[in-house]
Amino acid sequence: MAKLQSINPFTEELNGEFETLETYQVDEIIEKAHETYKTWKHTSFSYRKELFLKLADVLEDDIDACSRLETVEMGMLNHVSKAWLLKTANLIRWFANNFEEILKEKEYETELLRVKEMYDPIWVIFWVAPWNFPFNQLLRAAVPNILAWNTQIYKHSSNVPMVAIKIQELFEKAGFPERVYTNVFVSSSLSEHITSNKYIAWVNLTWSEAAGSAVGALAGKYLKPSVLELGWNDAFIVLENSDLDKVIELAVNGRVRNGWQACNASKRFLVPENMYEIFLEKYKIAMESLIIWDPMDEKTQLQPLSSEKAIKDMENQVARAISSGARLITWWKRVDRKWFFFEPTILADVTPSVSSFNEEIFGPVASVMKYKSIEEAIDFANGADFWLSAVVVGNDEKEAIEIWKKLDWGMIFINMIAWSRASLPFGWVKKSGYWKENWPDGLKAFTNKKVIVI
Repeated sequence: MAKLQSINPFTEELNGEFETLETYQVDEIIEKAHETYKTWKHTSFSYRKELFLKLADVLEDDIDACSRLETVEMGMLNHVSKAWLLKTANLIRWFANNFEEILKEKEYETELLRVKEMYDPIWVIFWVAPWNFPFNQLLRAAVPNILAWNTQIYKHSSNVPMVAIKIQELFEKAGFPERVYTNVFVSSSLSEHITSNKYIAWVNLTWSEAAGSAVGALAGKYLKPSVLELGWNDAFIVLENSDLDKVIELAVNGRVRNGWQACNASKRFLVPENMYEIFLEKYKIAMESLIIWDPMDEKTQLQPLSSEKAIKDMENQVARAISSGARLITWWKRVDRKWFFFEPTILADVTPSVSSFNEEIFGPVASVMKYKSIEEAIDFANGADFWLSAVVVGNDEKEAIEIWKKLDWGMIFINMIAWSRASLPFGWVKKSGYWKENWPDGLKAFTNKKVIVI
């Protein structure tokens, strides 16, 4: 039987090992989740609201233990983890306080007919979750889906098994019925078997383009709908009328979030040619001043990457970018420590022929591009395959808004770094995936909109 290993990215110490499930065990779990669904779908709005408000309280009460798990399993800065956990608790409360209004029945007349609309659940959902925001990313999807009367089977990322166990414990402590939410430790080889199960009604994944292609193909093979959140290579457009000091502050904060491992972090920086070299100079100074050390220390600004594999991926991607034409501004290498650190790296003179123009680098690397006109900047921003959140920075808000209208992205932020809220649609375009999370769509996505004609 295979085992999952939890390794501390800062110390390389083994946190623990966890056995994966056999096929028959997974089948039993799915069948029990379906049995639970048959009673869960009849629960009242008030009962579900009470449970989820309790879940938010339980999460906040256990914030120290939860934040420590995020730090020792994937390296998130501990004080950042606590902020994200508070944000997650607020997300849970937003959905708990708003889901009844979003999912309520509607009645109207059309073409001399009386019509009722209602939202029905769709059985058991199978979700493959990522490691970079182990609590928030998973609960952002699980909460609305369960509020919409579905039950869930979750395969969390293999490097955060202790977080996976903790999340199920939170649901249990909040009083949820058994098998409303179930964590499963399984290998990727069982994905097709799980997807093919007759009780699995929907398949979802947050991960890479390659993983999304595989899961999407499986979902299509078994005629199951899917939601995919995949790669991102977000643009940060600097306008000529910008305050450069403010630009640098936003450019640093917009890239370094979560150790540079955030889906909606800015990754490609588009700078007008008359500001280009001074931007690079100031950006280099700011990046090299970041404090790299223990993620449990509040003074630390740059955490270790999540794994040894992440380090090797960074080395290969940076080397590939340089060989395809990028100019190195900061020295790229593994920090001279035994742990999973990588120096902040700036790649300049990136063009559409450089690999990092279109390839997401999920770590401490920023790609900087020079543009001659705003039309060229818009073409560069829209030219990549992966689109989620664009940022536009400039003193003229009207100009920034006009540019925003021409950007084909899921979310656009003016004079601020990208972020997410439960009340706003969070979604992607092109190869970044399909469908939206959060917002009312995050609740309605996993329902059957049933129409009754009278």
